[in-house]
Amino acid sequence: MTPQIRLELEQLLSELCDGALEETQHARLEQLLADDADCRRHYLEYIDLHAGLLVHPAHQGSSSLALPGLPIAHASAAANRPGPRGRTLARYAAIVVTTLVVSLALQWLWTATHPAPFIPDLPEPVATLAQSHDCEWQGASASIQNGTRLRPGEMRLGRGVARLRFDSGSDLMLEGPATIRLDSTTAATLLNGKAVFHADDTAPPFELHTPAAVLLDLGTEYAVAVSADAEEVHVFEGEVQRTPRLAHGDPQPEHLSTGEGRRFARGGAAGEPAVLDPASFVRQMPDSAAPAPNQSSGLLAYEGFDYADADAMKKGIAAGGTGWEGPWKPGFVPSHTPYKNRTFVGIRDGLTRAGMASAGGCLETAGYVKFLRRLAAPINMDEDSVYYLSFLFHRNGSSADFMNGVTVVLRPTDAPARERDDFGKRLNIGVGGSNQLFANMHGVCARVPLPLSNGQTYLLAAKIVTGRSRPNQVMVRVFGADEPVNGREPSEWTLTSKPFHSDLVFQWLELSINSVRRQQIDEIRLGTTWTAVTSSALDK
Repeated sequence: MTPQIRLELEQLLSELCDGALEETQHARLEQLLADDADCRRHYLEYIDLHAGLLVHPAHQGSSSLALPGLPIAHASAAANRPGPRGRTLARYAAIVVTTLVVSLALQWLWTATHPAPFIPDLPEPVATLAQSHDCEWQGASASIQNGTRLRPGEMRLGRGVARLRFDSGSDLMLEGPATIRLDSTTAATLLNGKAVFHADDTAPPFELHTPAAVLLDLGTEYAVAVSADAEEVHVFEGEVQRTPRLAHGDPQPEHLSTGEGRRFARGGAAGEPAVLDPASFVRQMPDSAAPAPNQSSGLLAYEGFDYADADAMKKGIAAGGTGWEGPWKPGFVPSHTPYKNRTFVGIRDGLTRAGMASAGGCLETAGYVKFLRRLAAPINMDEDSVYYLSFLFHRNGSSADFMNGVTVVLRPTDAPARERDDFGKRLNIGVGGSNQLFANMHGVCARVPLPLSNGQTYLLAAKIVTGRSRPNQVMVRVFGADEPVNGREPSEWTLTSKPFHSDLVFQWLELSINSVRRQQIDEIRLGTTWTAVTSSALDK
């Protein structure tokens, strides 16, 4: 729990104990208690202390018990005698103690109905399947697709070309048929087949093992082919250090430089020159594997808020975009001033960023507002797949404002937010409070502070990895107003959640704004490919 969250929580608890908690504050308190175990623990301690002070007022100091005109000793005796004030305090204390008991019961119920998230005892991912073309994976890798996070273990590619992006920053182009074993973020073993390795000077050294040697790159692009009787190494750029695997003796490394090629017979330490042949290796993905910048393949849902009626969202008649069943419906719209007469769609100006135009207006509002819409293609968290989500958001509030949130929520139902268990059964992705990027679900919460500027438009892009045979995980990246976006998903994310398991099916997408200042959100895209949700923002 950050100091800002702690201060916000204590302010809400103070209002709660004084009986002055407003509707929006009550919802915010519920959210904090649902998202953070430390907040729930502090809540119990706070209520316990509050009840203790009421039941044992003497702990506040003996002078507080003195009555006008009486010595302290007599005042103490008088205080012990039941009176109107004592009876009032007793009733108040009974209410608070009862509240505490109910709170403890609710905490027990939360624990019983929200068990600790299932995190399989598996090694952390070391790479990502960044691109693939005409691939036929075999064995345990049969279900993987572009964007899949890859854990240590063996992968067999029957045919096709795949680009593996290691978390260390190195790339490996694998050409089938081939078998490779992922060892770590900086090591892999090519058991057979062809591979082209590429890394720049910013990546740490990478060890590519073969049955006969260990290849260490030195800012290199090189290729290696492993067959049953030999292996060849071709260096296109940089330098490679090759150390043979010998049963006896002290193997001496051999250095190969740009333009060199060598062939090594299986079991032999010395190699012989080979003609450098770049054409015999696939060094880049085929053009047919690269989607066009405006390709909509893989786009499941889109909303650009292109409405002529500024009250279309509030009226429940906003049915534009694609990939939805029915219009947006208000989940919660404040009826009290100053928000009761506010419109919710900016019909003239949508949000834009470098290289990205808006199709219409944007959702623009303040206060505590929610709108929900049913997805035509639900997201099943219990199937092996990868989804992407993106949207533009514009910060208009000070970073010091606690209630400064813009969130996209995936939900299994359109039930009210206060329905029991609801907070644990939805995926929240957004930016709130003092510019905190967050993603949370099933008690797994990740938060990262960002140096966002007031009055700027940002692109948020999220990757949702789902799985029956592998854990779920959420990754989020925020792009600045002028930051380029290319056609490949980033190798580094602003935020990465811990792995978790879920069998939920998300059928609804919810937009939630909780802010005392005006906030804007626009260009919402949900899809199965990176380009489907970033195509209009791609760096041309």
